Amino acid sequence: MNDETKKPSFLVYYDNEVIVLRLQDEEAGRLFKSLFPYGREEIRPDFDESPALAMAFDILSMAIDRDKERYIKRCEANRENGRKGGRPKKNPTDIEETEKTQRLDLKPKKADKDMDKDMDKDMDKGRDKGRDNISYQQIADMYNEICTSFPRLTKLSDSRKKAIKARLKQYTIEDFKRLFEMAECSSFLKGQNARDWSASFDWLIKDSNMAKVLDGNYADRQTVQQDKPFYEVEEPEYFKYMRRELTPEEKAILGEE
Repeated sequence: MNDETKKPSFLVYYDNEVIVLRLQDEEAGRLFKSLFPYGREEIRPDFDESPALAMAFDILSMAIDRDKERYIKRCEANRENGRKGGRPKKNPTDIEETEKTQRLDLKPKKADKDMDKDMDKDMDKGRDKGRDNISYQQIADMYNEICTSFPRLTKLSDSRKKAIKARLKQYTIEDFKRLFEMAECSSFLKGQNARDWSASFDWLIKDSNMAKVLDGNYADRQTVQQDKPFYEVEEPEYFKYMRRELTPEEKAILGEE
């Protein structure tokens, strides 16, 4: 394309709004910025890490390509008309046909609508898959890092992913961190109980068990009976004060001198 036929602008259609609105703000910004170098020099961005973003760019870039092709044809037609002495006058029938064609071009086609629906589904699946993978692995790594006294988690099975996904509807990542910290601090859950039983990752992330651990039901309770015999318990400061030697001033007040 020479400078004479290089299009000075590109169009963004309202039909593409549903595509852009499904992107995160940061993704939408990257998409919009990528349109300028593509429209000017046909430089394609590298969106391989984000299938949703790559698909959105493909849709918008195709619209830019179609507009650019129409612009080039119009420029060539104008040059040809100039060589022939100007644009020939159109008769009413030609004008009506042209307006009809333009209206049809602006009307969304069924194929475009179907493609938009498929793209919406793919974008939703891609975003959910990415979010789930991050959450699953983040929680597994957090468990292995904090719960060092428990069996190490080596595999994220489908049942474990299903359980994590269900808990994430009620709890945050911070709640999972608190769960693992409380479990690691619990002597009972680590096996110091009458049954010599210890908890596992699968047990901790069950709905009822997670709630009980977070409520503190398995937290260690330091009591006199558990820690020391009564004769080894340190005497409270109050009783020490009452049994101390009285000062001369106190004896004078009490009349003991």
